[in-house]
Amino acid sequence: MTDTPRDAKGAPAPPESDDEVDPRPRRAEEELRARFAEELQEGEETQDRVAASREAIVELDHVSLAFDRPILENVSLVARRGETIVIAGESGTGKSTILKLILRLLRPDSGRVIVDGEVLNDVTYEEALVIRQKMGMVFQGAALFDSMSVFENVAFPLREHTTLSDDEIEARVREKLEFVDLDPDRVMDQLPAELSGGMKKRVGIARGMAVNPAIMLYDEPTSGLDPLTTGTITRLIMKLQRELKVTSVVVSHDIRSGFRMATKLALLAERRIVFFGSPDEMTASQDRYVQDFLGGV
Repeated sequence: MTDTPRDAKGAPAPPESDDEVDPRPRRAEEELRARFAEELQEGEETQDRVAASREAIVELDHVSLAFDRPILENVSLVARRGETIVIAGESGTGKSTILKLILRLLRPDSGRVIVDGEVLNDVTYEEALVIRQKMGMVFQGAALFDSMSVFENVAFPLREHTTLSDDEIEARVREKLEFVDLDPDRVMDQLPAELSGGMKKRVGIARGMAVNPAIMLYDEPTSGLDPLTTGTITRLIMKLQRELKVTSVVVSHDIRSGFRMATKLALLAERRIVFFGSPDEMTASQDRYVQDFLGGV
């Protein structure tokens, strides 16, 4: 047993002063607190990055539009960064009208159309042109310029909206053609009439993404294509989302293709969106119209 320390007169010695206390436990506690504060800050920064990555890029907020008759009534949907939203529905339900609203080719009678944080309702023509440069459009049937070569078709938006040199434009055209699995050396000098339907669609996608837009819009990208070519175009749209994190809005009557590429689907019927959710949620829906629409899937 250890003897209690005593002073010269034999009394117990006073306790050690603070200066003689082992500082290691206190230092360890301070380091632990500092590490905890650092991890808390990193967690908050991660949450901020996640929130930013999920921000709305394209939004329709209670939009209504009519011409001689109502076209859309109280339509709302959101496409967040990196999502692919497929708008499906029967013919004449206003699917392509939604693309025109996003492009600010039409104005809604009520509600708001918002692209990348900007409300499009009251922007000027010049402002709309600037906003459209954030978007690439793939038209039904590709809509290539018949008298222009593949190279000139893909280069067209680069000449119109950028100050790239000729060498830079050629490099960009080659890059985009390769992305859509076309051999630049083989196809650049060809005219659209020399291309198959699937090749035209791929050139249309290459042209749409030429200026590296954050948003891609597609109007019936698989219309009129055979099943194999439909699969190719579907995979390209998925590739854009996966590799380039592009936000896409796809109008399509092809629900099978839509199920493969979609983050979420919007089903239009009677001028309204009757369903908006994931493919799994759509399959599980008990709504009679949704189930009838999916009857052939």
